[in-house]
Amino acid sequence: MTRTLSAPGISTATVAEVRDRFPTDPAAQRAIDRKFTRRQGPGWSPIGLDELTEALRGLIAAQADAGTDVELRNSRWLTGGASKIQMAFDLVSDEHPEPRKLLLRMDPPESLNATIKTSEFEILRGVAGVLPAPEVLWVDDEACHLPEPGLVCGFVSGVTKPTLATTGQVSGLGTDFGPALRKPLGDQLIAGLAALHTIDPGSWGSEALTVPAAGTTERASRQLNFERQLWTLDSLDASPIMELAANWLARNLPVMDRVSVVHGDFRSGNFLFDEDTATITAWLDWESAHLGDRHYDLAYCAQDLFGHYDETGETFLVSGLVPREEFFERYSEASGLTVDPERLRWYSIFCGFSATVKTLATSMRIAQLGRSHQDVLLARLEGTVPILLGQLGRQLQEVL
Repeated sequence: MTRTLSAPGISTATVAEVRDRFPTDPAAQRAIDRKFTRRQGPGWSPIGLDELTEALRGLIAAQADAGTDVELRNSRWLTGGASKIQMAFDLVSDEHPEPRKLLLRMDPPESLNATIKTSEFEILRGVAGVLPAPEVLWVDDEACHLPEPGLVCGFVSGVTKPTLATTGQVSGLGTDFGPALRKPLGDQLIAGLAALHTIDPGSWGSEALTVPAAGTTERASRQLNFERQLWTLDSLDASPIMELAANWLARNLPVMDRVSVVHGDFRSGNFLFDEDTATITAWLDWESAHLGDRHYDLAYCAQDLFGHYDETGETFLVSGLVPREEFFERYSEASGLTVDPERLRWYSIFCGFSATVKTLATSMRIAQLGRSHQDVLLARLEGTVPILLGQLGRQLQEVL
């Protein structure tokens, strides 16, 4: 029997009706159900560094080999990101007597993204060695040891934008890397995406990772329904353009030709790089990673929000790095995969719809309810809504 959930101001019957109207895959539904279950609990309150360090020590001791002594040193908070509590620390154990730099990424009471940590953990394990990413070590998906769900990964050095950057107030939103960094970082952007999408994830299916059926509209339908559940339950006000977009997307679901590993947030701001060598050291923020259609990542990376025009004012740079048409052409050459204009258009509209759900509905609801340590930043994301709705409106004009 499916348990029905409620949220402040939303009846249990409404939550159940929304779930039935917009069915999604089991792992995604689990993430939504957890979101509204946790909303019944207390809001955000500061966590002491010593308290979190001790909880983390318990997690590592429980999952390490029996009898292994573990010691956590130099615990410290890290800033950055709109949805995670991050704590760096050094680990000393019988297996690793030399201090090892690690990172804890833990949810606040409610995150901007409704996800489950096991999915992120399994994806990161699967992509290891294919493209640079943090090594994942332990996960506490049910918060058995930590105050909230979290995972532990290796600490990677690097920066998300040039240290002397003067544009792009938030990493990845309009960051200007400058002419010298564009080519090497752009080359790695394309190579990394091609490598990711050519992994064969056919055997990756689990409770946390649904393998959608190729040759069907299943994945697109379930992704859309996931976002429609969140929009219906989190939005503060009606939006005609969002309803128009949702209806167009539902009527024009694309068929997926092959299953790919999809990062879900592949863009500038979500990779670290070494400024001296212009080398990407790690791709970050895999919480939205899933198995699905590669066109999601392609459309997402090329959104207006994440790029800008070059110095001439004539050429739009995807993620501030590669001219748009060149980006798609070179990706196809590197991956051996086609870029379908119709699917790219559908996912471009879908990505705009999804981003507006997060910024206009979920982030504002979280801030309103005091559910995160990043309430100010989440509220500030509303400033991106005019860009997103403007892009969505222009795209819908082209297809309607």
